[in-house]
Amino acid sequence: MTSNESDIGDIGTFPEGTPRRVEVNGKTLLVVRKGAEFYAMRDACPHMGASLSGGCVVGIPVQARPGDQVDYVCEGEIVTCPWHGWSFDLKSGRSLIKPDRLRVRTYPVTVVNDRVLVAAG
Repeated sequence: MTSNESDIGDIGTFPEGTPRRVEVNGKTLLVVRKGAEFYAMRDACPHMGASLSGGCVVGIPVQARPGDQVDYVCEGEIVTCPWHGWSFDLKSGRSLIKPDRLRVRTYPVTVVNDRVLVAAG
């Protein structure tokens, strides 16, 4: 663990696909697990400040014809704000609506000896 990383818990305390709110160095973060990958971002929607950890983790539906099965891309990599449905990519923090103008700050996450570490110094 480097000096700017904080231990936020054992990997087992992060159920896959479930947004979890954590406090790190006075910052409130959203952490999401997708398989062996972990994503962390600021836990506030830039629209009106809603806690993104209260939202849903989803994917992006691929266009389908009526009656066809809907497939998804980026499954488990998109968080949707619980207040107004704004969606953000967990990897980049970019908004799906205006990716060049709206984003949420993301933070690097690593796993060492089954401990989840986030660099949010």
